[in-house]
Amino acid sequence: MYPQLEVDPELTERTTKVRLLSSHSDAQVALGANSDAKAAKRAPQPKWKRALVRHVPVFQWLPGYNMEWGIDDLITGITLGLTIIPESIACALLAGLPARYGLCSAFIGPLIYLIFGSIDKVIIGPTSLVALVSVQFTVGRPIEFAFLLTFLSGVVQIIMGALRIGFVFEFISMPVIKAFSSATAILVIESQIKVLLGIKYLVPGLISSVSTLSSRIGEANMADLVMGICAIIFLLLLELLERVARCQKRSKALRICCRYLSTSRNTLIVFIAGIVSYIWLGYREQLPYSLSPSAISSLPNFTVPSLTIVTPERSYSFWQILQELKVGIIVIPIVGILTNISIGKLTPKGLVDTNHELLTVGLCNMFGSCVQAMPSSGAFTRYAISTACGLKTPMANLYLGIIVLLALSFLSPYFNYIPEATLAAILICSIFTLLDFKLPLRLWRESKRDFGIWLLCFCVCVLFGVEVGLFVSIIVTALHLLFLWARPEILVRIQEMEDMQYISVLPGNGIYFPAINHLRSLVLKACTQADFKITVVIDGHKITGLDYTAAQGISKLSSDLCRQSDASSSILLILYRFPEHLQHLIDVTDNLVFCESEAKVKEFLTQESLRNGHINLTAHIRASIDLGYKIDIE
Repeated sequence: MYPQLEVDPELTERTTKVRLLSSHSDAQVALGANSDAKAAKRAPQPKWKRALVRHVPVFQWLPGYNMEWGIDDLITGITLGLTIIPESIACALLAGLPARYGLCSAFIGPLIYLIFGSIDKVIIGPTSLVALVSVQFTVGRPIEFAFLLTFLSGVVQIIMGALRIGFVFEFISMPVIKAFSSATAILVIESQIKVLLGIKYLVPGLISSVSTLSSRIGEANMADLVMGICAIIFLLLLELLERVARCQKRSKALRICCRYLSTSRNTLIVFIAGIVSYIWLGYREQLPYSLSPSAISSLPNFTVPSLTIVTPERSYSFWQILQELKVGIIVIPIVGILTNISIGKLTPKGLVDTNHELLTVGLCNMFGSCVQAMPSSGAFTRYAISTACGLKTPMANLYLGIIVLLALSFLSPYFNYIPEATLAAILICSIFTLLDFKLPLRLWRESKRDFGIWLLCFCVCVLFGVEVGLFVSIIVTALHLLFLWARPEILVRIQEMEDMQYISVLPGNGIYFPAINHLRSLVLKACTQADFKITVVIDGHKITGLDYTAAQGISKLSSDLCRQSDASSSILLILYRFPEHLQHLIDVTDNLVFCESEAKVKEFLTQESLRNGHINLTAHIRASIDLGYKIDIE
C-alpha cells in the first residue's frame, strides 16, 4: 500500500468549507445570471420604444414574421393585386377620371398602410363609395380638383387624428352604417346603368341622373348592353364557385382551384373582354361598344400638389378651390374612415383605434395626392378576398403595390381595350354585396326606433346625396342619445313590505339635469293617484351618475311631496342605497332621509304607516319587537 500522508484535521475542514463556499457562490452566480436574463426580458421597454411600436405597428408583427406567413401573404397579395387593378380602373371611371389615376391610388396607399396600418385585413385603394361621393364635388371641374380633394382630405384626417376627435365616429350607430352602405350601393348601381346602356353623361344626384337617363333612353347602344349582361352573368357564375370551395366533400385540389377562380373573376373578365376587343379591332376599324379612355404607360411623377389651379379658361386661388369643393373636404374623410372602422369591427379583435386610423389614412391620401391619386380607403370586397385567401399580416400590401406598379409601367396601353360595360359590370357585382335588407326587417320586428333611423338615413342618402344623409343621420343619432339622457328608464310601481305599501321608484343608469323633471313628474303622478298617502322610496343602486342640478331636483321633490306648509303633513321621501359620493350633493330636508339597509326602510315605513293611521298600535308594537326594539307597555 502507498504510504498515507498525515493531514491536519483543521486544514481538511477548512478546505471542505472553502470548496463548499466556492461551489455555492458559483451556483449563486449562475442563478444570478439566469435571473438577470429573465429580468432583462421582463424589464419594461423604454418609453420611446413603446411609442414607436404603438404608432408604427409594423414593428409589432415584423420581428415574428416567418415563412408560413410569407407564403400566405404572397398568395393573398398576388390575388388582391389582380383584383384591385380592374376595380381601380372602374372606380376611376366612376369618379370621372382616366383609368391611370385609379391605379395610382392602388399602389401608394398599400405601401404606406404596410408600415402604419393597424388593421390587418384593410387594403387601401380606390373604392366605389369614395368615388361616388367624390364625383359629387368634382363633376364639371378641371381634373386637378380631384388631386387637391385627395390632399385636403388627407390633411383633414391627420388634423382629426392629431386632435384625437375620433370619438365622434362612436356616434354613428350600426343601423346608420348599414343604411349608408345600402344607399350607396343603390346609387352606384344606378350610376352604372347608363354605362351598360352606352349613354354618356355625368350629373350629380340620383334625381338628376334618373331624369337625364329617362330623357336619353333612346340613345342606348345594344352592343354595350349585351357586353355588360354577359360580363355580369360570367361574374355571377364564377362567384358560385365559392360555394364549391366551401364544400368539404369535394377534393382539396378542386376546392383550391374553385376558390382562386372565384376570387380572380374580375381579372378574368377584364382579360377575356380585352382579348375580344383586341381580336375584333384586328378585323374591324371600330368596335360596336365603348372602350375605356386612353391610358398613359409610365410611372407617376412624385410632385407636391399646387394649391392653385390654372386652366385656359380661368385661374383658381386656394380660397376659390375651397369654395368649389364646399363640404367635400369634410365628407370624403368621414366616408373614407367609416369603411375602415366597419372592417375593423368585423375582425376577431373587433377593436379599432380610430385616431390612429385617421392619421394613417390621412398619410395615404396626402402622399397619394403627390402621385395624382384619387381619395382612397379600405373596401369590403378586398376584406372578403383577404379573409378567404388567409391573409396573415399587412405584408400582402407590398406584393399588391408591386403588381400595380408593374401594371402602370407595362400594361397601361392594354387597358384601352377594356370595354366600359365590363367595368360597369364589375362595379355592380362588387357593390351588390353591400345591399342589406335583412337588418331593417329585423329592426322593424325588434326596434322600431332603430328602424326609423335606418329608414331616414337610407331615404335621405338616396334622394339628396350620401353626404347629406350622413350628416342628417349623425344629427338624428345625437338627438336620439339626448332623448335617452332626458328620458331614462324609470320604473315606478306600488310595492308592499309586510302589508305596508310604498311607491317604489327605480331609476336606471345616470340621472342628469335633462331627466330630473321627468323623474319628478312620474313620482308626483304616482303620488296623486295614491292621494298623497303612501311613502316614496327611490332605489338608487343603479344610478351611475348624478349632477348638481339633478341632485337639487331630488331635494325639490321632497318639497313637492309637502301638501301643506308643515312637514308633519308631508310624504316621506326615502333615498335607498344611494352611492355615498352622490349623497353629499343632495340637500337634506325634513321629509327626506337616506337608508342603506332594508331593515331601516322597514322601520321608516312602519313609523309612517302608524302616523297616517294605516296600522294600529298593536301592529306597531309587533313591528318594533321584530326590529329589535324593547317596548314597555303600561
